[in-house]
Amino acid sequence: MLKLPKKNKVQFALLGSGYDLCNISDILLKQEFKKPIIVTHSKKFHMRDKKLMENTKRNTDIFLYSKEKNIKLIEEDDINSPKLIKKLLDLGVNVIFSHACRSIIKKEFLNSFQNLVFNIHPSFLPEERGAATFSWRILNDQKFVAATIHQIDEGIDSGPIIFQKKKILSKKELTVPLDYDIKTTKMYESIFEDFLKKIQKNQKLTIVKQNEKNSSYLPRLYTEINGAIDFDWNTDQIERFVRAFSYPYPGAFTFINKQKICILECFTEKNKRNFHPFISGRVSKKFSNGSVRIITKNGFIRITKIRVKNQIMNPTEVIKINDVLFTPRNVLDKSRMTTISVKNMK
Repeated sequence: MLKLPKKNKVQFALLGSGYDLCNISDILLKQEFKKPIIVTHSKKFHMRDKKLMENTKRNTDIFLYSKEKNIKLIEEDDINSPKLIKKLLDLGVNVIFSHACRSIIKKEFLNSFQNLVFNIHPSFLPEERGAATFSWRILNDQKFVAATIHQIDEGIDSGPIIFQKKKILSKKELTVPLDYDIKTTKMYESIFEDFLKKIQKNQKLTIVKQNEKNSSYLPRLYTEINGAIDFDWNTDQIERFVRAFSYPYPGAFTFINKQKICILECFTEKNKRNFHPFISGRVSKKFSNGSVRIITKNGFIRITKIRVKNQIMNPTEVIKINDVLFTPRNVLDKSRMTTISVKNMK
């Protein structure tokens, strides 16, 4: 059991960035907790996320948000810095909440705040530890959303569980990572409000050790490297791969000759014939609506939207009959073998 400070004595610090962290802050303000302190990484590391989300309703600039809400914001790339720890303690911080934090929090930090350091994660832990949760879920054809609040320990997403929820949804509701992201926000709100109720009622938190037998871990994905399409896969596998790297990401990619093509939208077309692998990736038909049909080993993929050099367009503007979509072996090998550090994701 964990004892939390009373509501009038709680001073939250929120570590991380993005729409959901700001939403958690809004919940605190709405429920009349003290204004949180926000700690985020330096602006240069926000640029990629800002670009990815710029055309969505989830494009929240945490720097502007903090200014508008008159919330103290600290820029710090080293969460475990003794100077940061001292600053937070001097500001009266006694409960820490993390979401989309770029650092692994270490023992000294945890001990400094009596282990009242928590994370909110978009999975039903101990399953799906790690990152790129929604993309991996699409690849594995899993149609659910989940959220867990857990106490942070020195491992990765391995600390004791406090609250968690899971909900099965349909493919129509969950198509691309952005859909999972939006639906997961509702789960975050629900379990964070459950967390706050414990403080408001001055109740202790029950913690449950994670069952390591059920644990799984998958690494961060970086679309520009990991999103290479292999036309040796079957129709369904290609379609899921495209969705896994679609909105808000730049799109799974392949090549026509040396021209890189990012595929944002496609759907499957079944065919009773099994084509020889030599034909996979070949364009078999163009349609008046701008889409193109691509042969796969067991059917067709109809591509309806692509990105070329950061410009979104109809496939027929670039792709011609008898073109072959092909990803070189060295690119595919790099895609599968490369895990990029979050520090290099600018």
